[in-house]
Amino acid sequence: MSVFKFDHFVVDDMSYARNPNYDKNLKKIDLKPQISADSDIEGMNVIVSLKVVVGALDVKSIPFQVKVSVSGSFEYDSEQDEASYGIDTFIRNNAVAMLYPYVRSLVANLTMSSGEYPGYNLPTINVSKALEKSTDNGTA
Repeated sequence: MSVFKFDHFVVDDMSYARNPNYDKNLKKIDLKPQISADSDIEGMNVIVSLKVVVGALDVKSIPFQVKVSVSGSFEYDSEQDEASYGIDTFIRNNAVAMLYPYVRSLVANLTMSSGEYPGYNLPTINVSKALEKSTDNGTA
């Protein structure tokens, strides 16, 4: 067995809401995704939840709000962790990076299915650094 093994993921929540306050005359749309993650550790089993919110319903320059939350199931084998990185390192650096492409796909599909706007692709980012910044700002 490897040190950190990805078993599967599930979609906990996904929603698309049209913003009734959106003003189409405003030319600039500034979507700033908000990313957060939580983990639950029980022995060797780890559940990591990754949540992303894109857009808002109370800002006139944003046409929609999308919320996506997925949870991934992982196994951590401390005996295989010869470098002693620790479980927190694997959660922060590996688990969230493994889950992010699923979130990106769901956000793109939800926005593309709106029938009103083109699909929105979340940027490819270093998710662990983004989470670090959002935690530093008090938003995670």
